[in-house]
Amino acid sequence: MQSSLLTSKLQDCGYERYSLGSMLDTAFTDEPLHDLTAQFEQLPVDPYSKNEGRYRRYGRGVLLPWNNRFYWMPDAVADMPDGSSVSFNDYQQGRHNPEFAGVVRHMPGLTEAIKRNSLLTELIRFDFARTTWEEAELCRPFQVGVHLLKLSVDDPGGRAVASPDMLHQDGEPYTFAHLIYRRDAEGGENVIATPASAGSSPDDVATENVLDRFVLRRPLDSYGVKDDLVSHYVAPITVAAGAESAERAVLLIDFTPMTQRT
Repeated sequence: MQSSLLTSKLQDCGYERYSLGSMLDTAFTDEPLHDLTAQFEQLPVDPYSKNEGRYRRYGRGVLLPWNNRFYWMPDAVADMPDGSSVSFNDYQQGRHNPEFAGVVRHMPGLTEAIKRNSLLTELIRFDFARTTWEEAELCRPFQVGVHLLKLSVDDPGGRAVASPDMLHQDGEPYTFAHLIYRRDAEGGENVIATPASAGSSPDDVATENVLDRFVLRRPLDSYGVKDDLVSHYVAPITVAAGAESAERAVLLIDFTPMTQRT
C-alpha cells in the first residue's frame, strides 16, 4: 500500500483540507494558473443545467502508479448537422446523483490547452500522492476524471446551484476539489458530513453528523474526500452586495482503479 499517509486526516476522517497557494512554488504556478483561469472563463454551459448557472468541461486520463506517468484518454467525437464536430465524454454517477439517477451525461471535452496545462498535471500527481490503495490495485492503471466546473450568476437577485443540491457521495474512491478563482460571490459553503447523511440537506442533518463547514476563498484552496467515509455538499452562490455578477470556478479530480472485467 501507499503507506506514508495511512495516518493522515484523509484516511482517518475521510477528508482533508489544503492551502496549495502557499504549498506550491508560485514561480511554477502563476502562469499556468493564469492560463487555467482563462479556460474557466470560456467554459460552455453544462448541457444538463436548467438555467442553474453551471458551466462545465470533463475529461479522463490514465495514471500508471508504478512510474507516476499520466496520459489523456481521447475524447469521443460527434458530427453536428452544420458539418462541425464536437468532442465529449460520458459521465455517469449511477445512484449517487439522484437528480440524474442512471443517466449517462455527455459532457463537453477538455481543450488541448487544458490538457497541456502543467499546473493541472502537478495537481493530479499531488492528489494521487495523498491516496492509499491495496498493493493489487497499484499493479493496475487508474482512471482519472477531471472536471472544470464553474457556477456563474449574472443577476444580482439570482443564484447558481451545483448538482446534486444535497449532501452526496460521488462513487469514485477519492475526489479532490481545487478553487481556481472566486469573484464577487457569496455562499458556496462546503459541508462535510457522515455517509448516512447523503441525500439530505445540511440543514436537516443533526449537528453531530456534520464534520466540517468551510468556504474556499483563495486560489488553490483545496480539499479531498475519501468517498466511503463521508458525504459532501457545496451551497449555491449568489452575488455579493454592490456587484452585478458572481463566479466560483473549481477543478475536480477523482481517482478510480481499473479492474479486470468479470
